[in-house]
Amino acid sequence: MPTIATLADRVWDYVLRTQPFYALRAGQVVDRLPSGSLAEAEERAALGRSVREALSEAVPLDQDERDTAALLRFIADDWARGDESWWWHFPVAPYQMYEFSLTAPQAFGAISFADPAADVERFHSLAADLARRVRGAEEKLRAQAERGWVMPREALPGFGSTVEGVRISMRRLLTLDESRLEPLSPALRGKLQDGLRRIETNELAPAVESLMRYLDGPGRDTAADGAGLGQYPGGERAYRELVRQYASFDISPEEVHELGLAQVAELTEKMAKVRAEAGFDGGEAAYRKALEADERFHARSAADVAATYRKHLAAIEPVVGQWFSVLPKAGYDIERLDPELEAGLSYGYYEVPGPAGPVGRYRYNGSGLDTRSQINAASLIFHELVPGHHFHLARQAEDAALHPVRGVFAPELLGAYTEGWAEYAASLGMEMGLYEDPWDRYGHYVHQRFTAQRLVVDTGLNALGWSVGKAAAYMASTTMESPEQIRTEILRYSTDMPGQALGYRLGCLKFRELRNRAADALGPAFDLRAFHEVVLAAGALPLTAVGENVTRFIG
Repeated sequence: MPTIATLADRVWDYVLRTQPFYALRAGQVVDRLPSGSLAEAEERAALGRSVREALSEAVPLDQDERDTAALLRFIADDWARGDESWWWHFPVAPYQMYEFSLTAPQAFGAISFADPAADVERFHSLAADLARRVRGAEEKLRAQAERGWVMPREALPGFGSTVEGVRISMRRLLTLDESRLEPLSPALRGKLQDGLRRIETNELAPAVESLMRYLDGPGRDTAADGAGLGQYPGGERAYRELVRQYASFDISPEEVHELGLAQVAELTEKMAKVRAEAGFDGGEAAYRKALEADERFHARSAADVAATYRKHLAAIEPVVGQWFSVLPKAGYDIERLDPELEAGLSYGYYEVPGPAGPVGRYRYNGSGLDTRSQINAASLIFHELVPGHHFHLARQAEDAALHPVRGVFAPELLGAYTEGWAEYAASLGMEMGLYEDPWDRYGHYVHQRFTAQRLVVDTGLNALGWSVGKAAAYMASTTMESPEQIRTEILRYSTDMPGQALGYRLGCLKFRELRNRAADALGPAFDLRAFHEVVLAAGALPLTAVGENVTRFIG
């Protein structure tokens, strides 16, 4: 009879074998890059069905195994439909190429030529895989078109830019400077460079040119004028599956849409009250212009951005122990992004502590300060560091008892938990008295409403037949984003990752719902610090499993 532990090992072994990102994090040598083919999706689907069947026979021995089993069931269900969901994503969309664009440089960069002959062969093999991935992208686009899943016309410029970016990145990967070649003998150096030139000339360049011709020719000629998954055969059902997957609990697009409308209305009212409190008698649009012109909300330098974040962290540090009984062992800090990355990242990202960097860091964007308002700085840093991502991800990384499927794989997989927790954590600032300044409180509501409008726009585009124009108009009225950022967000919702952006607000609301349920049931015996430990100690889980753990906590 299979055990939960052996099934977790089986899933993790497959992840390490097929997903270079995790293999590299585990310190393994990467010999191949995935092609993104249907055959790979079919292999994953077969494994998902096998694990799902085995889980019906495996008996969890304790609470830890129950949590692991819940996660494995979620993974198995997702993988089991992989041969179907493979058709739902365009392979040249920016977010679909992001993981590949991130992982390939890491895989090439990890080759040290310590084993010269073997590493030369490995470099050639990975280079050939790049070409195979590009050829596979064109094959998939053609196969999707035959099924009626043609590319959206609005997305074509971004698709073309993505492919061009991949072309430049690949060329850079295959051009080695002299320092990289030092460990090689002249013969092996010549073999490496000759092989790479052949692969680029005979495989990679022709594959990229063919893909670009397809995008500019047949792809453009057959492109769809509409937006979202609902316009495609089977797209409505596909989107329903994606909504449940990203939420990690059962909810329909229609329910999400209505919830979003209610949330946006509630937050809009709260923002109006703050404006009145500040003595401003104009409408929201006029207030936005006043904020944009007010120098108080624009940092003069990247150092000023960091100073603002540090000010808010200093305010939360003395009181955070009243809300949490266990804190991460790792410290935290703020550091600017590498300047070359700032153009492609709207804000920044949280960097989990590890052997190379024992401190959890928020890598912030210090560019474009004249147009980048700091009014939501408090909400943002509470989300990214304390008590948001750092309190979850650093603790999860520190828990050596967690199986890697839970400790390493789950946080990336379960956005509704990971981002939902960070959103919920940022909202605790209201109870902690950290948004007493009306500007900070207004910025918090602006941030919350941004994630709430995603519930409306994502479902509108993919399930309710909204046009790009309607979605853009709605976003313009409910966010402080620029027209270019709105366009980018709409393509993300409708084309790149339909459903993914829902997790932020849905997860936050689910944590709040579970907390209220526990508080109502336990009355005076409710301990908020104990509740937070229940939802954090086990690490990222499907929110259905978090709910089951809260039910046991209630008793």
